[in-house]
Amino acid sequence: MATQATKKANSSESAEVAEAIDQIKQASTSVYEAFGSLSEAGKATAREALDEGKTKATDYGLRAENVLRERPVVAVGVAFAAGWLVSRLLVPRRES
Repeated sequence: MATQATKKANSSESAEVAEAIDQIKQASTSVYEAFGSLSEAGKATAREALDEGKTKATDYGLRAENVLRERPVVAVGVAFAAGWLVSRLLVPRRES
């Protein structure tokens, strides 16, 4: 009689273990689906930011072209001043 009770307990435990494994499989599937959704949302957000950045860069480029066309002498002066400043910062001074 003790062996029948042991067999019933073992089969009961096996059923519980099998049910727990099924629940783990379902949970892992849900986690994979959630990560897939997050990945797609991240891609969409990144694509929107990239498109917005391209639009802004194009806009700033057009503005710069317009300023250069309207005031070429000022543009050359600013370029000269910026070059002079960079050369002063990068070239070490020699002490006499």
